[in-house]
Amino acid sequence: MIALDTNILLRLWLRDDEAQFQQAAKLLAPLQGQVACILLCDVVLAEAVWALRSAYGRSKRDVLLALEATLAQPAYAFEDRSVVNAALHLFRDSSADFADCLVACRSAAAGAEFIATFDRKMKGIPGVRLL
Repeated sequence: MIALDTNILLRLWLRDDEAQFQQAAKLLAPLQGQVACILLCDVVLAEAVWALRSAYGRSKRDVLLALEATLAQPAYAFEDRSVVNAALHLFRDSSADFADCLVACRSAAAGAEFIATFDRKMKGIPGVRLL
């Protein structure tokens, strides 16, 4: 198994630097067809989504498509696929950022009673308590 940093994932999603995209594609080509051999950590996913929205101005719909496509590829492994999938669904249906949704789902999976926050965008997410 290998792990990808945010900048590699962004090159794969955006293909905005052809030389870097080709380097990343060459690295991953031998792994295609394998299962759970490319790790995408929660932090990498959160950073990549933040970059897509903030630095690249991509729509929420574009981000959802990128996340869904990545989750659908068996070669990718996650810290917990079910947590990432749950965060994706929360992100789709709420005004919260993907990172907040991931924190909420990760916290719930770890057994947290609730998450205390001042972030009003997280209102309505199960397990979140606004202060």
